[in-house]
Amino acid sequence: MSEPTLDLETVIRRDRPPEALGSIQVDTVDDDTRVTLSFGDDRDVIYAVLSPAEAKRIATALEEAAVDAEPAAIVEEQADE
Repeated sequence: MSEPTLDLETVIRRDRPPEALGSIQVDTVDDDTRVTLSFGDDRDVIYAVLSPAEAKRIATALEEAAVDAEPAAIVEEQADE
């Protein structure tokens, strides 16, 4: 069985998908040449094996999205008041 691959593509959505509760776990394999990423809950877990470069790209994309989302969250909070 071959390792699953991850195709990195950025998609920006303004409509939000339904909330999914779960957890994300990041770990490295014994020799630190791969990063494992998993997301799931007690019923289902999805795993991906990443190279260090892929993991850095994902981390950068998450950080950029968080920085971009912060002002939007403030606007939403003010609109709810």
